[in-house]
Parts: sequence; C-alpha cells; structure tokens
Amino acid sequence: MEDGYGKRILVVDDDPDVREIISVMLGEAGYNVYGACDGLDALDSLKKRRYDALVTDYHMPKMNGLELLDLVQSMWPELPVIIASSDSFLRTEGERLLAPAYALLEKPFDRTDLLEILRSAVCGLPKGVPLQSQAFA
Repeated sequence: MEDGYGKRILVVDDDPDVREIISVMLGEAGYNVYGACDGLDALDSLKKRRYDALVTDYHMPKMNGLELLDLVQSMWPELPVIIASSDSFLRTEGERLLAPAYALLEKPFDRTDLLEILRSAVCGLPKGVPLQSQAFA
C-alpha cells in the first residue's frame, strides 16, 4: 500500500509546472492530490472539501503563503500547512512569522524530504518529529 492512500492533499502554487511536479510526486506516493493556483483558489477548495494537509508556495499573486496560512489557521486550525519557498528571508526572520506552519520546505527540495514531512503531518505527529521515531513508540 502506498504511503498516502486515501489522504487528500491540496497543492497551492502559481507556477503550473511546479504545481504539476509536486502533484505527480505526491500522486505516485498514493495521495489524492488537488491543485490551486493561488491563495484565493485554495480557500475556495478548502470550503468544498476536507484535506489532510496543504502544501503551499510562499510567493503568489493575490494572496501569499503567509496570508493563506493565517486564514487556514483561523478557519481550519487542525489542517497542517507546509510552506515551500526559495526566499532566504524566510530561513531567518521568517521563521517567527511562519511558526504556525507545520514545516518550512526550502526550494528546491528533495522528494524524500517532502514525503517525510507530509507523512508526519497526515499522521498527526508534532512538528519536527520524524515518522521513523514513532514507529515503535
């Protein structure tokens, strides 16, 4: 059985190629993947369907990843949000702003890193706890 069997993931990125690459990676791992082109599109999707996790880009038109994170935290506080960005600001001062996010994934990221973070998120593990450490707990 694939890792993500039966789990719904919303992927939000304004770059259709990036959105497609992430969607294919997650689909190959068994996740049911849905896409949104920006934060407003993501909010529409969140109102229509329950998701197990959200993976979003930080820099997007109309609504950036931080604004989306804030709205998701207020409306769906149990939904883990993973923010992906290549912005060096986020690795330093941005950590404080993005503290409510489940994880910050630096672009370009490795498929293994994305899948490990996502597995932990959909399993309900606390932030920063790798799934392997919980295998026989």
